[in-house]
Amino acid sequence: MIEVNRVEKKYIIDPVSMENMKHNLRRVMTDDHHNKESGYMVRSLYFDSFDNTDYHSKIDGLDVRKKIRLRIYSPDDETAKLEVKEKNGGMQRKRSLVIPRDDAEKMIRGDYSCLLKTDDSFSNSLYLVMTTGLYRPRCIVEYDRYAFVHCDNNIRVTFDTNLRGSAAFDALFNKNPFCLPAAPSSDITLEVKYDGFLLSGIKSVIGDRLVNVISNSKYCRIRSYFGY
Repeated sequence: MIEVNRVEKKYIIDPVSMENMKHNLRRVMTDDHHNKESGYMVRSLYFDSFDNTDYHSKIDGLDVRKKIRLRIYSPDDETAKLEVKEKNGGMQRKRSLVIPRDDAEKMIRGDYSCLLKTDDSFSNSLYLVMTTGLYRPRCIVEYDRYAFVHCDNNIRVTFDTNLRGSAAFDALFNKNPFCLPAAPSSDITLEVKYDGFLLSGIKSVIGDRLVNVISNSKYCRIRSYFGY
């Protein structure tokens, strides 16, 4: 199990601002090694309880809330990341496990018994949450990400574009799942994540955008956009 605790802030920016920031960030940060010319794909399958507890806790603006998802970066991946993101005020806690593709496909079908294969307390507690809460797959969220990293304070700055989604939750590993655009092409999500504090050189590149923090859940945007 991998655990990360950090500050996470989100902003909506335009394409021109993104290109300017990317140009300047290259002076103070390093390209994520996953980046291709235009970044890389991120595809997540979100789960929610029978009464959509996680969706409503976000929509209602609760300070304490969580999301459960399976995440891949290519339909050819032989593993998936099982992640739980928990928000408590301004802090984000993310716990994750890398699981075999077979286990991910079982979870998509509603079989969570793979979480009991080890004595890991995180996976065992997640099994209890997902079974007692009657969790089921809800939607696929997909977008393209370009990321920068800095070793100090575990800093990551990411630009997410082309947000799209699908209700075909069983298509996580499909080559071409039927996804519909859920935001205009000019709608870009900037995410800034760090431990402790943000280095001044990076902060100066992002500039006054740091003032306009938004609450921008891609999961909730997809579900709200498509009405499911």
